[in-house]
Amino acid sequence: MDGFNSAPHISRKFDVELSSIHDKIVAMGNLVEQQLSSALQAFTTNNIDLAIEVLKQDDLVDEFEEVIDAECISTIALHQPTGCDLDLLVSVIKVTNELESIAAKAEGIADITIRLNQRTVDLRG
Repeated sequence: MDGFNSAPHISRKFDVELSSIHDKIVAMGNLVEQQLSSALQAFTTNNIDLAIEVLKQDDLVDEFEEVIDAECISTIALHQPTGCDLDLLVSVIKVTNELESIAAKAEGIADITIRLNQRTVDLRG
């Protein structure tokens, strides 16, 4: 396995499930990082189109959170891990919640960007 959980387990299926969770949490983290970066860029450059793209990514972030949490819960129920394996899975559930919260803040920035720029257009027009 990799740095996510370096010790191989007796159950190959458990290792495969952990690897799948790892891949999804990395993908979710990358998406949220990109979403926050885009939101800040949209705000600083008054780019409404980029702000709209940030808002469109919300459903994908929510889907990642649901899928990852469900996989963690299923893995806990099926394999009944203990010790560091259980800690890892619980931590992943917490991390998905935090990532979703960061994504929500990125959405807020994007929404503010859109509203500020619409107000500017309204004031000029």
